[in-house]
Amino acid sequence: MQEARKNDRSLAWDVTRAVACAMVVMVHVCAIDFYAFGPLWAPSVVYDAMCRVAVPLFFMLSGALILRKDEPVLPFYRKRIPRLLMPLVFWTIVYVYLFGDRSIPPMQQLAHYLMLPFEHLWYLYTALGLYLAAPYIGRMFRASTDAEIRIFIALWLLVACVLNQVSLFFAESWNPPDLWGAQFFSGFMGYFVLGAHLERCKPATSGIGRWTCALVFLASSSVIVLGTCLYSTHISEPNEFFFSYLTPLVAISSVAAYLFLTGITTLPARSVTLVRWISDSSLGIYCLHPMLIWLYVKHWHLDDGLGLVWLRIPVIWGAVFVSTAALVYLARKLPPLRRII
Repeated sequence: MQEARKNDRSLAWDVTRAVACAMVVMVHVCAIDFYAFGPLWAPSVVYDAMCRVAVPLFFMLSGALILRKDEPVLPFYRKRIPRLLMPLVFWTIVYVYLFGDRSIPPMQQLAHYLMLPFEHLWYLYTALGLYLAAPYIGRMFRASTDAEIRIFIALWLLVACVLNQVSLFFAESWNPPDLWGAQFFSGFMGYFVLGAHLERCKPATSGIGRWTCALVFLASSSVIVLGTCLYSTHISEPNEFFFSYLTPLVAISSVAAYLFLTGITTLPARSVTLVRWISDSSLGIYCLHPMLIWLYVKHWHLDDGLGLVWLRIPVIWGAVFVSTAALVYLARKLPPLRRII
């Protein structure tokens, strides 16, 4: 019985990671048409809002898998830090070589981008920081009661999400965590702890519970769409005010999506292998897919020949996701690339 429960949770985690991987590709495809009003602007807002939970899902899942375990610090670092550092260095070199400024010496560019992430690679830097803190945060988490963890999460929601939303709206230079010395309740650490807390409290697996989560996700995502459209129209330019990962609506959507996805403990047999493979390959897909977006849209202009505006983004997303996954599959056949893709 316990082994079956463990297998069910493992599949639920794989489903969550695979869906988050697909969503993050959609977010980056939507970004192409978000920053200028046009026929694809409304579809990009809708699809983007529905997938904004991707990065929070990754962090919540990492917290759920890491913070509950009691591991010595140095073995923890030896096991996990190279898994991030090697891809970080490898993909930085790749992107600097392909898309860097040719007027600047390559080594100077590489040094710059190792200190300042190359666009989407920011995620690896943030994950590295969370992993460095994880052994210590984990000990505090395991020693705290559920009530104490809920207080921490409430403070994080206030400082990192609610006040961040206020600062985005009224004064972007206002930084409550720095002003109050409340950095402990800021950033993505809250998602890390939130994932572990939800896992410890047992996610909703009943039909009613899961579909309630689905409705909450759809409602919060719809408010993000409505708010973005109204505010962008009001200021006469596209604005990501409601899209920040650290805002109340995205946090609510992320919790609802996490509970819904981690409640999926059974799938058709043929789907399980594919889902587990996408989950295992998610880091490689995350790092590689912007290159395929550039190739298909910026270089080949494949989207120009597509008709219905509401189908263009899903079609490009499908082409990018499938081809990226195929390239990662082939690359992982080569032993030198298995540890970095």
